[in-house]
Amino acid sequence: MATQFHFEHVFRAPSIDAVFAAYFDPAHLVLQDQRLEIAERTVIEQVDDHATLRRTCRIVPRRQLPALVRPFVDGPLHYLETATWRRADREIDIQIWPSLLRKKARPTVTALYRLSHLPGGGIHRSYQGSVSVDLALLSSRIEAKIVAEFERSMPVVAACTQTFLDRTDSYVSAHA
Repeated sequence: MATQFHFEHVFRAPSIDAVFAAYFDPAHLVLQDQRLEIAERTVIEQVDDHATLRRTCRIVPRRQLPALVRPFVDGPLHYLETATWRRADREIDIQIWPSLLRKKARPTVTALYRLSHLPGGGIHRSYQGSVSVDLALLSSRIEAKIVAEFERSMPVVAACTQTFLDRTDSYVSAHA
C-alpha cells in the first residue's frame, strides 16, 4: 500500500507560466541543487514538442542513506526523475525511481505539480503524490523515510524557487 503526501505553497510571481518555466530553468536547478546538497545532476533527456516538455535527470545526493536501507543498496544512492510539463493542463507529472533495493522492490514516487491563481495575485502550488515500495515488512518504514525527506526538502525548494523568481521577476522561458 502506498504512502500519500501533499505539500502546498504560495509564490509571488508575475504569472503561472513564470513558475513553470523556473521549474525547468538550468540556473534555478543549480541554485536548488546547492541548497539541497545535490552532488550531481545529469540531464539524460530533454524533449520539448511545444505541447509538453519532458526532462529526465539522474540525481546523486550528498546525504547518506538511513541505516535501515544501507544493506539494500548497491553503490552510491542516486535516483532518476522524469518531469513532464503538460502545458495545456498546467501540470507537471513527476516520476522518481530511487536506486534503493532491487528492481522488483524498487521504490516509486509519483507526483502531480499543479499551479493556480489565488485572489490577490499569489500563485498556489500543490504538490501531491504517493510513494510505493514493494518489500515485505519494511515497505511502510521506507515509504515514511522517503516522505520525511520530502517534508525536509519542500520548504527549501519553495524558498529557492521564490528567490529565483524574485531575481527574475519578469522571467518567462521554456516556451511558457
